[in-house]
Amino acid sequence: MTDGKRQIIQQLLQEYDIETAEDIQDALKDLLGGTIKEMMEAEMDDHL
Repeated sequence: MTDGKRQIIQQLLQEYDIETAEDIQDALKDLLGGTIKEMMEAEMDDHL
């Protein structure tokens, strides 16, 4: 693992106060939820 990746992980641990697996899930939902929604909306727009 690169130093850059380690720094990102440390920042995420601090920002989201991650202590449990549930904390990790909540952080991922927060980080990725909007992105996934936008991707799904773009896909729907392409089909319609």
